[in-house]
Amino acid sequence: MIAEYRSMWEARNWLKKNEPFLPTWQAYVGYRLDLFRKLASGATLESLVADYGYEETLLRSWADTGMVLGHLKKEGDRLIPSKKMLKFFSQGSNEAVGELLKELFEMHMPSLMSYPKMMESNQKGQFNGEDFGKTVAATSALIQKRAFGHVLSEINAQKPQWVLDIGCGTGGYLMNLAERMKQGTFVGVDISRECVDEARQQAETKGLAEKVKFYYADINTWEVPDQFFDVIMMNNLLHYYSPDARKELLARVSRLVNQNGTVIMITPLYLERGGQRFSAAFNSFMEAHENLYPLPRKKELIRDAASAGLELKSIKTVVREGSWYCINFSKK
Repeated sequence: MIAEYRSMWEARNWLKKNEPFLPTWQAYVGYRLDLFRKLASGATLESLVADYGYEETLLRSWADTGMVLGHLKKEGDRLIPSKKMLKFFSQGSNEAVGELLKELFEMHMPSLMSYPKMMESNQKGQFNGEDFGKTVAATSALIQKRAFGHVLSEINAQKPQWVLDIGCGTGGYLMNLAERMKQGTFVGVDISRECVDEARQQAETKGLAEKVKFYYADINTWEVPDQFFDVIMMNNLLHYYSPDARKELLARVSRLVNQNGTVIMITPLYLERGGQRFSAAFNSFMEAHENLYPLPRKKELIRDAASAGLELKSIKTVVREGSWYCINFSKK
């Protein structure tokens, strides 16, 4: 009897632990299908089924969950999204954070759920960056909002003529810098053609095409003179390189940056205090792929940078609970 009670109590505790998953799921579905925007002016479930062909019982279950959670409310037959859900989980909103949930549900969770199969088969997956390039760039942009102040402060102090962003994605850092700085040429390089094409289009739209240049290339083979750049940035990038390849990358960066130049990295660090849970989960996703690699530990990154001739200047917290840091090195 006591054993049965303990089992029931343990099961109940695990159920409670997983309850917070429900709001995340409901928000993800709403963002993925842009349902909060479609409901913005008040619509009925029947009208959504008629207009978009959704399966009605699934839509109704999603809506019922939204009302329980307070994401939606009902006015007569119409459903109205809360201002919060409309603001943060509508695809057209400038403040949307839905890509973070898209990355979680479409990239991370399938990999983590495949762990038993991969462990038994001794076979990991392959990460296709072209499939998720824009999603990764969008989630990186959320980190950028927190990190940009650190980056701008450091670059303003350097007054650089040439700035390089390796793995620039859709170019958010460079265009924001170019808009705020009177001098300098800003160069981005990325191996995602889709991201580079979008970055070029945005630069043209913003009137920055003369000041900001984007290249579709691999930094390891890209032809550019040594000691050409005053500042080099590498953001959300290190987990694409094996520990040995990371050393080679740092050596390459050290050759490209001017003497007394600056190297800025925005990166998660593995098992740092305050962000251990996130970095453990993020690292588990990396380890599930043959072509992704473990997050760096702080002491390992500092050691490898020093071997490449880069001296640590500062480490500043960007998102502590996410284990994200802005790390600055100088070439001596």
